[in-house]
Amino acid sequence: MKKYLKYFLIAVPVSMLIIFAMLEIMSRGAAEIFNKAMQEQEMLIGEITAEKLSATPFGEVSFENLLWKDERGGIILEIPEGSFKVSIFDALTKNFRADSVQELILKNANVSINFDENMNVDFIRHSPDFKKVNDDMKKGGGDWEKKVSRVNKSEEELKEIGEKRRQLQRSKIEKGWQNFNLEGRKIDLNMKLENCQFEIFYRERHYLLRNVNFETKVDTSKEMVLNVSTGKFGGTMIGNGLSIRGNINFKPEIPQCDLTISLYEVDPSSLGFGLNIHEPMTLSVRFTGDISHPVGKGNVSMENLNLPGISFENVEGKILYKDAMLNFENVTADVYKGKLTAHGDYNIDTRYYNIYGRGEKLKASEAFPGQHLHCEIDLDLEINSKGNAKETVSKGVFTSGKGRYSLIAFDSISGKVENKYRDLEFYDVVIDIAGYKISTDALSIVDKKLKLSPIKITNPKGELRRTYTTN
Repeated sequence: MKKYLKYFLIAVPVSMLIIFAMLEIMSRGAAEIFNKAMQEQEMLIGEITAEKLSATPFGEVSFENLLWKDERGGIILEIPEGSFKVSIFDALTKNFRADSVQELILKNANVSINFDENMNVDFIRHSPDFKKVNDDMKKGGGDWEKKVSRVNKSEEELKEIGEKRRQLQRSKIEKGWQNFNLEGRKIDLNMKLENCQFEIFYRERHYLLRNVNFETKVDTSKEMVLNVSTGKFGGTMIGNGLSIRGNINFKPEIPQCDLTISLYEVDPSSLGFGLNIHEPMTLSVRFTGDISHPVGKGNVSMENLNLPGISFENVEGKILYKDAMLNFENVTADVYKGKLTAHGDYNIDTRYYNIYGRGEKLKASEAFPGQHLHCEIDLDLEINSKGNAKETVSKGVFTSGKGRYSLIAFDSISGKVENKYRDLEFYDVVIDIAGYKISTDALSIVDKKLKLSPIKITNPKGELRRTYTTN
C-alpha cells in the first residue's frame, strides 16, 4: 500500500506539471496560430492585423482593433473588439484550418457584404454611404437613413448611382477580385455579433443596417441556424428594424432555406411607390426553397394609409414573393366608413407596381367633410406606376346611390376619374335628378386651374334641353 501511495504522490505533481505545461503551450499557441494563420491562410484574401491579442490556456483569444485590408489596401472589415476560440488540438499542433475556429464573437464591427445572383457571399470595401451610418452613430442620432435613400432623387442621380455600381461590378469581374474564398473549405462554429453596422449589396439593391445583433450556429456540411435583429435601416429601403429567424440546409446540391423575415415600420416612399406616402408599413414573410431563388409568403399591415383624395385605415393583406416580384392579395381596409378590397403587384428591381381595388359603401360625407354631400359611393380603383410620381396614374369608376347635396336630392352620381401627376380629370360625369340628367364629358384640374366641358341637361326621354358653356 505504501508503495502505491509513493507512486501516487509522485504521479500527481508530475501530472499537474504536464497539464500546466500543455495549458501554457495552448495559451501561446492560440495567439501564435492567429498570427501564423493570418499569413498563411487563403480564405480571407488580403492583410489581417490586430492591435492587441491575449489568450487563455483553453484556446480562447481576445483581440482589439482587428483590421482586414484587401490586396489594394482598402479596408474591408473593422472590428474594435472581439474574441474567438480555436480547437485545442489545432492550437497544440499549430495546424490551422477553416473549421479550427469554433466560436467567434464580434463587437461594434463594420461589415460590408456583396451577394451575387446565386447568393454567394463576398466581403467588400465600405461604400461612401456607409460612412454616413458611422458618422450618425458617433453623433448619437440623425437621419442618415434618409440621406442614403433613393427617395426624391432625380432620374439623373438614380442613373448615376446605378452606373457607378455597374462599373464597380464589371471591374471586379474583369480583374477577378475576390476577398473571401470558401471553396472546398468547411466551417463549423458558433458566431455572435453585437451592435454591429452592416451594408449589403444584392443585384441593384443596397441596404444599410444599424445596431445589428446576430447569432448563428453554422456547419457548412449540414445547416446554418440564424437569429438576427437590427435597429434602423436605410438605402434601397427605409425602416425602423428587421428580424430574421430560421435556417439554411446545406445538404442538398442547392442549399435550401426556411427563413422568416419581418420588416418593421417601413417607409413606403422608400420603395418607390411614386407618391408621398410615409405611413409606416410592417411586413412579415416566410421564405422557403432554393437560397438563390426563394419563394415567400406572408402578411402586410398598416394602421393608416393616406393617398391623394382618399384615406385608408386598418390595412391588412397577404404577400407572395417570387423572382423579385411581390404580389399582394386579399388586401382589406376601412375607408370613409366603407370597405375596400384590393390586390396588386410590385417589382422590387424596377419599382414598377399596379394596384386594383374595389370600394363599397363609402360615405361621401366622410370623404368631403363640410361639403354637404350625403350618399354612399362604390368605387373601382386602379393605380399604375413606373416608380415615380410623374409616371404614376390613378384612375377609377364611381357610382352612388340616392343622396342629397345640401337641400337638393338626387338619385345617383356616376363618372370616371383619372389622376396624372398634377392633373386631375373627371369623365362622363352624370347626375340623375328625378329622371333629368346633368352631365359633362370632362372636368379637369390642370396645374390647379379648372377646365370644364359643356354641361348638358336632358329630360327623362333623353332629349337635350339645355347646354351650358364655360370659359
